[in-house]
Amino acid sequence: MKNILVIAISSLSLSGFSFTPVPADESKQITTVQDAAPVQEMFGYLRVHRQGKGVSVNWGIISSADVAGFRVERSYDVDFFGSEIINQVQCNGSLKYSWKDESVFPGYIYYRIGCVMNDGTIHYSAVDKVRIVQHG
Repeated sequence: MKNILVIAISSLSLSGFSFTPVPADESKQITTVQDAAPVQEMFGYLRVHRQGKGVSVNWGIISSADVAGFRVERSYDVDFFGSEIINQVQCNGSLKYSWKDESVFPGYIYYRIGCVMNDGTIHYSAVDKVRIVQHG
């Protein structure tokens, strides 16, 4: 078990919100029942590049423990992900995965990987992009 010290602040101001500060003498020490495991970065890398008429998506993870699989997500607008899950890949215990996106259109294409854990939670990779130019 770890002890966590809560430190009171004298004031905090955010637009439209008000907070009542706790006086410094009322700071308390809280003991947790069970420490949560530290959040570990799931991804070692995500790389996308043009390959022929498609895009090669390659990613690596730090550990395959408790990983059920992956969601490959694509967006033509970096702010909008989720509606275009273009592939799902089962975790096979490997630390390196790849997939080729064969149906792409000209412009910037953004990719990210959702790592689906056995408990249903999803951890997302960083976003990588590739530019497809139209020829002819």
